[in-house]
Amino acid sequence: MKKLNREKLAEPLFFFAYVVFMVATVLQTTMYTEMRYIPQLFIAMRYFAFVVAAFKVLLDLYGDLTRVNGQREKLLDWVSVVIKYVLMSALVVAVSITADERSLAFLLVILLSARGVQASKIFRVTLWMQAFLAAFVFLSAAVGFIIDLRFERGGVFNRHALGYWFPSYIMSYYFFVLLLLFWTRKKPLKPTSVALLEGLNLLLYLLTDARLGLMVNTFLIAVEFVRSVEKWRAPLHRFVDKLMAVRVLGPVIRWGWALLPELLCGYLALLFAFPLSGLAQKTDYILSNRIYYAYVGVQKYGIHLLGNDIEWVGFGARTDISDIEKTYNFVDCAYVYILLYFGVLVFLGMLFAMFWVSVRLGRKGEYHKCFLYGIIFIYCFVEPRLLELNMNTFLFLTVPLLTRPSFLRRHIARRTRNRTLSPSPS
Repeated sequence: MKKLNREKLAEPLFFFAYVVFMVATVLQTTMYTEMRYIPQLFIAMRYFAFVVAAFKVLLDLYGDLTRVNGQREKLLDWVSVVIKYVLMSALVVAVSITADERSLAFLLVILLSARGVQASKIFRVTLWMQAFLAAFVFLSAAVGFIIDLRFERGGVFNRHALGYWFPSYIMSYYFFVLLLLFWTRKKPLKPTSVALLEGLNLLLYLLTDARLGLMVNTFLIAVEFVRSVEKWRAPLHRFVDKLMAVRVLGPVIRWGWALLPELLCGYLALLFAFPLSGLAQKTDYILSNRIYYAYVGVQKYGIHLLGNDIEWVGFGARTDISDIEKTYNFVDCAYVYILLYFGVLVFLGMLFAMFWVSVRLGRKGEYHKCFLYGIIFIYCFVEPRLLELNMNTFLFLTVPLLTRPSFLRRHIARRTRNRTLSPSPS
């Protein structure tokens, strides 16, 4: 295959695999899975997307190899990347076997296949695709083509799932759509657009009674509204620049925000160490018993190096706590969920990758994007969405970390240079 044709094929190949994967994965969270043969179709689509994405990964590696042209450093780069891919794949395969879950393998291959594709372009495509799929599912439930499940709150079945499995799904999708919109939009939002977004947020809340989604989405829209007011925008940017330029305060804010996932995990560990303390009970009350179920999950399943095969079960918003304790088996905190399900190695790798992205954004001075990225960490403290690519498209920001040459090439080059500079024995 000619070089020019290979380069032209790479990006369309990725987007083809990505769109097929996303459509199947999003619709797998809806009541379309109750239709005959449809679940098998979604599974086949995901595997097809996996194969196409894997072909794109191999195509990239082949293209790198053809550009070596006898240059030692390029060859070391290529070998380093291959070794990194092999090690990551081995880890994912081992976790997939121990946890009996293939989603992590799909995620890795899709991310690796995004090499060479701008994240901003992926975000724009995802924004339109998510909006279309949400409208499609909503209309399907509205006309009765699929079931609109209702869940109980306070003895009344007033929580609409709107075609999804649970009411919180549509609010989570909306949260990430808002992030994509605010991330990719270059011009400030007009007041009418802000009002429209908040009106849709309130409508979804009235239908789903998803309180967390309402609060977080309202907070995001309010921040964007402040940034959109012309007379506030320039002074706000100057204030942030001056604040971050302060000798001590700036680095503390920057590193503290980058270490937010680790700080949240440390806070969670503190609550686990003192489960009966007033702090733990107050936090658990605010978060609707999420800390309690995370604590129970750790006690029940333990923490393993390569994950654990756990059959997760959730039963919606029931109010009988004694009944929930007998049947409810789900951990809503993404950090605990990943630690229990995928193990310590994946958990630590995830924390490092998120830290790396935050630091990278901070060094570029993109403080607005740092803020949007950090909100994901806070939101996923109570929703297990961190490694769900169908929602968290910002996982693509980790692609450079996953695909660039590792320390191996630099280590080999350093040893070679030291060997060359060292005097030969007489």
